[in-house]
Amino acid sequence: MSDIWTKPKVRYGMLVSAFLVGCALTGSLLTRPSLAVEQEQEARISHAALTQRTAGLASLEDGFVAIGERVQPAVVSIRASKTVNVGQTAPDLGELFRGFGFDAPNGLQIPRRFRTQGGGSGLIVRSDGWILTNDHVVGGADKVTVKLEDGREYDGTVRRDFRSDLAVVKIKATGLPAIDFADSSKVRVGQWAVAFGAPLSLEDTMTLGIISARKRQQAIGSGDEGRFYPELLQTDASINPGNSGGPLVNIEGRVIGINVAIASPTGGSVGIGFAIPSNTARKVMDDLISSGKVVRGFLGIMPANLEPAQRDKYGVAKGGVLVQGVSEGTPAARAGLQVEDVITRVNGAAVEDDADFRNRIASAGPGDTVTMTIKRDRKETTVKATLEAAPDPTAPAVPAQRTGVEKLGLKVEAISAELSKRFNLGSLKEGAVVVGVEPGSPSDEAGLRTGDVILRINGEAITGSESVSRIVGRVKSGDGLAMVVRRDKQRMLVTVEVP
Repeated sequence: MSDIWTKPKVRYGMLVSAFLVGCALTGSLLTRPSLAVEQEQEARISHAALTQRTAGLASLEDGFVAIGERVQPAVVSIRASKTVNVGQTAPDLGELFRGFGFDAPNGLQIPRRFRTQGGGSGLIVRSDGWILTNDHVVGGADKVTVKLEDGREYDGTVRRDFRSDLAVVKIKATGLPAIDFADSSKVRVGQWAVAFGAPLSLEDTMTLGIISARKRQQAIGSGDEGRFYPELLQTDASINPGNSGGPLVNIEGRVIGINVAIASPTGGSVGIGFAIPSNTARKVMDDLISSGKVVRGFLGIMPANLEPAQRDKYGVAKGGVLVQGVSEGTPAARAGLQVEDVITRVNGAAVEDDADFRNRIASAGPGDTVTMTIKRDRKETTVKATLEAAPDPTAPAVPAQRTGVEKLGLKVEAISAELSKRFNLGSLKEGAVVVGVEPGSPSDEAGLRTGDVILRINGEAITGSESVSRIVGRVKSGDGLAMVVRRDKQRMLVTVEVP
């Protein structure tokens, strides 16, 4: 009996204990806030403290948002395309040629056209439709399309300046939101820099960084025929392909540079981007808009900065540029400048370095006379030169008048023992051997190759180089020359158009 009742007593005791504990907990819940409420209050207090402590950052953030809202409507994306002619291997035309008694052609080239397309960015600089960008974005294109932030698209006409890598594009639009320029000479290392553009075709992109350095120099090409960037701004604001031509602005939303290039081992941004200073861009832009071209002074030398060891050799403590080359027939040559001269002053002002010297000569106009103080054999003397207009590296060369076979870009000779051995012609005696084909010429586009033997032209047998010249001399511009050619022991038909 005792065992039977002992266990229920224990259970009742447990129930009483549980009841008392429950009452205690209930009383606690009725007299204290819940844990969730406490946590919410703590979070609310923490957020209020955070808001107070980050008020300065919020203000800074609002400033960057305002920059984007001010600048972005003036940034455009640009598509540039060009038609390219290339050769394409013809399909098997064996049956067609065998019907005329010839072997099937081997690698016959036929012309093919396609369009290449690139792109970049630009900025609206005048409300009447003038846009500034890089020359490498639009240079050489036969169609340029500008897309505004609101989605409207316009065809554009281009005025370009190869040497500065800048260009302007005119579209037929008015009332556009133009952007303002800052004085890039006042840019300081460490100040904020904001880049805009369409990197990797991602339009309306804004990235943030600082100015990392000033007066970075970069040259593409050599002498007066290449591009030279004398005073680039360096920034760690992310710049990628597609940013070219877009603006780099300060915290006032004013342009301090035009994004132009990056230094990268991967092809993408690694925090080293470059921009053309706004003062340089604005001068070129104004010249292109007003007259369609930029006129620079031209001296005709290849200047270079001096290394420490060279300063001891030439007796120049600081500044100056070393003349590494003098082009014949130029103002420099006529003035008597020589290789290894060191130019220390131009018009009385000290020359700081290569970039400073180039800018001074370029800024002077054709016909201006510059007085240069030089050191030659460690002795100081003065030289005066009258500048010319710098040549335009993009201007097409005026070709010499070409006649006969020359205008086909073709050089032929009669078959000789030496040529027969060189091209493995065997016992072939008739025809004329192609010994030269000018790249890009009508003969090159038609597919003629060195070593081909021309057997017939327009049905007439070829006995040597003279017969080729005689037949070509009779045809008119625009006519075709149907040539039966032997190549690799096969005969084929090649048609060359006479320019």
